[in-house]
Amino acid sequence: MSEEEKLLRQLFGDEVVERPERARNLDPLFPLSQIWPDFGQRLKNMLTQAGENKLAATVNDLEVFDRCRCGSDDCATVYTKPRPLGSYGDAHRNIVFWNADMVNLETGERIGDISDYPTAEFTTILDVVGDAIMCIEILSDLEGRRRLIEALPDSDPSDEQFSV
Repeated sequence: MSEEEKLLRQLFGDEVVERPERARNLDPLFPLSQIWPDFGQRLKNMLTQAGENKLAATVNDLEVFDRCRCGSDDCATVYTKPRPLGSYGDAHRNIVFWNADMVNLETGERIGDISDYPTAEFTTILDVVGDAIMCIEILSDLEGRRRLIEALPDSDPSDEQFSV
């Protein structure tokens, strides 16, 4: 069991929900700005403030390939490249923009009060490989989640638009 899986099981319990494997979509479906028109500029600003200028320059060109279908009520995760088979590999890194009101459990301090790194309205986690944003996860953005599900509703995994 990976360290990530151990942590998730510790946080959310050991119950495993089996879901049928969904075929990977290898073709972009539409621009990210179609579902989150205001998000792109905010993301560009945060990346620029964080010194991630190469990534900031790619934001306007991000496209949607799929969304997470974990079923969590606060998950608005979108794949901006084809969903990986397994991990992203050794070149993978995360960029996290915490919500300023998040509290450091060790110190009790608000992240916004102690962070020199840009903060976000909603905690935003980017999966990055090289100079490419592969996936964007936004936590607790209910409107963003609603738009994402509306644009990519659950459908049968054998849909023609998806290829293995």
